[in-house]
Amino acid sequence: MKRIDEKLHAIIVNRFGDKNPNILELCAGKGNLTRALLDSGFRNIEALDIYPEHFQIPEVTCHRGNLNDPLPFAEESYDLVVVEEGLEHLEYQYRFAAECNRVLKTGGSLLLSTQNIQNIASRIKFLFTGFYAPAERPSSEFEKNWAVEHIYPLTFRQLRHILHTNGLFISTVTTDHIRRSALIGLLFRPLSYRLTWSTLATETEPRQLAANREIARQIHSISLFLGRTQIVLATKKPHDYVKAV
Repeated sequence: MKRIDEKLHAIIVNRFGDKNPNILELCAGKGNLTRALLDSGFRNIEALDIYPEHFQIPEVTCHRGNLNDPLPFAEESYDLVVVEEGLEHLEYQYRFAAECNRVLKTGGSLLLSTQNIQNIASRIKFLFTGFYAPAERPSSEFEKNWAVEHIYPLTFRQLRHILHTNGLFISTVTTDHIRRSALIGLLFRPLSYRLTWSTLATETEPRQLAANREIARQIHSISLFLGRTQIVLATKKPHDYVKAV
């Protein structure tokens, strides 16, 4: 089981281990996380993948589906939706978040992992090359293979906006791995925070100013400032965001 699978499994067991949640795992792949969840006693699991023939867990139904399309599930069906390393492949990320909201029960959770292009090592790479790590080269303009290509890697600010404007509010931010060599980046953390907040503090709308304060703290957490991936746990709640016409 990969390190990211182990981290997601630990979060699910810690949060839902004493419950019996209905779980939907998207981008299920071969089913490594699914197998770990079954071995931990979870039983109400469904999966979806663009290539369900690769899924190797016969006890669990794996539906065929493309996350750029509407999810083939009823409203308010699941207590937990898990998306491992999938969002960066999608053309319609806001629409996908809305679909996650739709299939989740009120109070349900979204557990999502994606590349962390905002860590300090990636920022330094961008300074000198114009490309974030690990999205170090342009996506192909000649072959459409978005199941493999990372066409839309996200900063945390972008990820948070996608989720919060679709009623999925982040409660936990973490990562799967911090390389020992990345620890030198801590030297830049105080300066980065001051410069970031000096920009975000110019916001005049009080609610957004409060959100900006939280964003500054989150992107300077050890997990996001140094970590390989960004992992968020979000809860479905009513919200008053009004999309422009």
